[in-house]
This record gives sequence, C-alpha cells and structure tokens, in this order.
Amino acid sequence: MSNEIEKTPEQIKADLINDLFSVSTVMDEVWNYHPDNPNKKDVVEEYNTLLKIKSQIEEEISNLG
Repeated sequence: MSNEIEKTPEQIKADLINDLFSVSTVMDEVWNYHPDNPNKKDVVEEYNTLLKIKSQIEEEISNLG
C-alpha cells in the first residue's frame, strides 16, 4: 500500500486554482518591471529601497535586544 493519498477531483481542482493564483500573482509583480509596461519600475531603484527598509528593520530588531 502506498503512503500517498489519492486526491479527489475537487482537491486536484483546488490545487490547480491555487497554482493559477500563485502564477498570476508572480506575473503581476513581474509586470511592474517588464519592458513593455509603460509605467515600469526601475529595478535598481526598487532594490535600493528594499535594502534601506531591510537595514531599518534590522536596526529596530537590534534595538529591541
């Protein structure tokens, strides 16, 4: 007997819907930087902003002890 539990069609459908949602979410985020997007974000600028935020969070954590 296999340790794997067979999924029902409903479970398979739910998994596929979750996968579709995940892919759509990533596509939305990537579109922010896509060359065809007329309002695209600057990757370097966004990265530098994240570095600053990361540093601020690390500093806050450090200050908490």
